[in-house]
Amino acid sequence: MPGPEVVTTQRPNRRLNLLPWAPAARARGLADVHIVMLALLSAAAFFDGFDQSIRAVALTQIRGDLGLSKSAMSALIAVVYFGALPAMAVTRWADRIGRRRVLLISIVGYASFSGLTALAPNAASYAVLQFGQQVFLVAESALVWTFAAEELPAQARGFGFGVLGMNIALGTGVAAIVYGGVFEPLGVSWRWLYVVGVPPLLLVAVLRRRLGESKRFEAARAGGRLVDSWRRILAPEHRHWLVLVVAVVFLLQLTQQAQTFALDFLQTDRGLSASAAAGMLVLAGLPGIPIMVAAGGLSDRYGRRLVACGFAVMSLVGGAGFFWLPAAWGIPALLPCMSLTLVGSMASFPVVSTYTTELFPTALRGSASSWSSSAGVVGRTASLAMAAVLLTRFSQSITATVLGVGPVLALLLIATRFPDTHGRELEETSGEEPADLAPEAAAATALEAAL
Repeated sequence: MPGPEVVTTQRPNRRLNLLPWAPAARARGLADVHIVMLALLSAAAFFDGFDQSIRAVALTQIRGDLGLSKSAMSALIAVVYFGALPAMAVTRWADRIGRRRVLLISIVGYASFSGLTALAPNAASYAVLQFGQQVFLVAESALVWTFAAEELPAQARGFGFGVLGMNIALGTGVAAIVYGGVFEPLGVSWRWLYVVGVPPLLLVAVLRRRLGESKRFEAARAGGRLVDSWRRILAPEHRHWLVLVVAVVFLLQLTQQAQTFALDFLQTDRGLSASAAAGMLVLAGLPGIPIMVAAGGLSDRYGRRLVACGFAVMSLVGGAGFFWLPAAWGIPALLPCMSLTLVGSMASFPVVSTYTTELFPTALRGSASSWSSSAGVVGRTASLAMAAVLLTRFSQSITATVLGVGPVLALLLIATRFPDTHGRELEETSGEEPADLAPEAAAATALEAAL
C-alpha cells in the first residue's frame, strides 16, 4: 500500500532548515509535516538521553554521597530498572486511547520524578523516586519510537530512527558536559542534574498544540481493529516475532553494567578525574552523532541486519580493548576504544529498534513496545544483579567480559532469524491489512499552516 506520504502545494518552510538534518530529510522525500513531527519527538528523545545518563556520568559521586559500594550501587540500580515493568501497563494504554495522550502523560511523569530525585535524602528514597521516574521514562521512550514508525514513510523510517537516536546521544553528551565540565569543577552537587531534567514539562505544552495523533492508530480505531486484550500478542502469528524481539533486547542489555560503570571504571581503575572521564565520554561519542543518522539511512538502503550487526561488532571490539588494554597505555589507547564502543552501539541501536515497530500490526505496536521495554529492563536488571555478585570476586574487566556474551548471542539471532524490512511499509512487514491514511493530507496541511 502507499506509505503515509504527504502531498502539499505549500512551499517548504525555510525555518525548518535550521535543523541540521532537515535537508537530508527532504532529500529522502520527507515533507515539512514529517520534519516537524520528528523535531518534536527528537526534543523528547534528547531529554530521554539526558535523564538516563545522569546515573552514569555522576555515578562515583552519587554512590559516594549515598554511602554505597560498587556492588551495592549496582544492586540499587537493578531495583530502579524494575520500574520498566509497570511501564508495560502505561504503554499498553497507547493501544487503547492513543499514542499522543499517553506520550504527554509519560513526559509529565518522568520530569516530575526527576525533579523530586534532586531532594532524595538517602539511598532508599533515591531508589524509590528513580523507580517512579523509570516507569514513565521507559513508556515515553517506547512511544516516541512507535509514533515515529507509524508516521514516517517506509523509505525514510531508518533515517528517522537515526535522528531520534542521535538526539538521545546528544542528551547523554550534554549531561556529561554539564556535569564534568561545569558542575563537578565548580563543586555543584549532582542533584542539580536532576533539576535540569525538569524542562520537559514545558515541552508538553508545545506537543499538545503541534503533535497530532498517529494516523495509523486513528485508522485502526475507525476500522474497529483495536485489541481488547493484551493476550492477542501471544497469538501464534505474533508469538514467533515477540519471542525473538524479547530475546534479542534482553541479551543486548546485558552490557548495561559496563555502560553504567564505564566512567566509574575510568576514575577508580584508571585514575582519571571526573572531569577527564566526562570529557573522554564526550570526545569518544562525538563521531557517533552524525554516524547514527547515516546508519539509519544506510539501513534504509542496504538492510537492517547488515548495518546493525556491522556496527554492533565494532562496539564489542572497542569494549574489549577499553576494559583489557594495559592501564599504562592511558588515554591514547582508552579513547579510541571508547569511541569504537560508543559509535558502534549508538549506530546499531536505532536500527535494531526498528524491528519492534515493523514486525507488529498497529493494534499491537504499543504492546510490542511494552514487551520490548520490559525485556530491556529484565536484561538491565540481570546485568546489574549478576555484576553485583561478580564484582565481589572479580574485577570490573572480567565482569564486563562475562556479561558481553549476551550481545554476541543477540547478533547471531539478528543475522540468522530476522528478516530485512527496509523499504517496506508497516502493513507489509507486519501482515496487517492496508489502512486508509487519506486524512493525513488534510492534517498535514493544517499543521504546516500553523508553522
